[in-house]
Amino acid sequence: MPSEQAFTIGDVSQQTGVASVTLRAWERRYGLIKPQRTPKGHRVYNQNNIQQIQHILSWLNRGVAISKVPALLASGKSSNDIPSTDEQWVKQQNDLLAAIIQLKQRGLNQLLDELNKAAPFVTLCEQVYQPLHALLIQRWQQQPLGYQLEQQLWQQGWQRQVLIVTLRADKQKAQENCYLASLDVTGPSQNYYLLHTQLLQSGIRVNAFNTVDDLAGLARLNNNAELPLIIFADQRVEQTTFNQLSKLSNLWQEDIICVGRMADIHDKQLADIPLNSVGGNMSECWHSTVMQAWLAKLKK
Repeated sequence: MPSEQAFTIGDVSQQTGVASVTLRAWERRYGLIKPQRTPKGHRVYNQNNIQQIQHILSWLNRGVAISKVPALLASGKSSNDIPSTDEQWVKQQNDLLAAIIQLKQRGLNQLLDELNKAAPFVTLCEQVYQPLHALLIQRWQQQPLGYQLEQQLWQQGWQRQVLIVTLRADKQKAQENCYLASLDVTGPSQNYYLLHTQLLQSGIRVNAFNTVDDLAGLARLNNNAELPLIIFADQRVEQTTFNQLSKLSNLWQEDIICVGRMADIHDKQLADIPLNSVGGNMSECWHSTVMQAWLAKLKK
């Protein structure tokens, strides 16, 4: 009789899209997903564990808080038996918004720490972070007193999250490596931080350049190491950028992709360059067929 296939926590994270830190938190805090252990204490998952994770994700996608999932699993109910709700997501948005408006940096950091361990990151982007950022943009357009402090607080919170996830990723075996370069002259956007974090959560080690003024200079990277290159921009770029992108495309061939709203703004110019491009916000980029196909090749 063949032995049951075993998976490491990294394997399971890759298959399910749930970060290793989240899988550990589910097990430790809520008693969810209890894998076997090796003599050295390493977690060993089986196919049944993976099916359990998919079941948990079905509850989360219907807006059920992770703290309520153990009882629902024990009841034997299907996620289809419960109406979908956004109550949990709205509460989390409001909690974060209150911390930002009250300029409570420590409170904001604690909320982000807790959230990023509780649910898959791309789900949080779709349900919490991106809707909240849209609300913040509307608020900041009215320029309330001290709104620049709120902007700095929100940005610093995400700089900290990227650092935390980077340090955590450095302790684990990365599946792949890539370069990530932002062309936004005003500095990294919210979508950039979200994409950077999602790549790290997916087991991809990121060599990041947060603000690139001279796109031609990226040609040096191709001489140093043959790693795939992600070009990010949420803003309009200069026309000279496209000549430089064409040259980079010749160097990286199929291992380069442009993502962010730049791809929507300049879709006609990018269509003349032999490289992949995908627009929209972070989650739209991530879920797109183009991006998923490019990532699949990256991981081969």
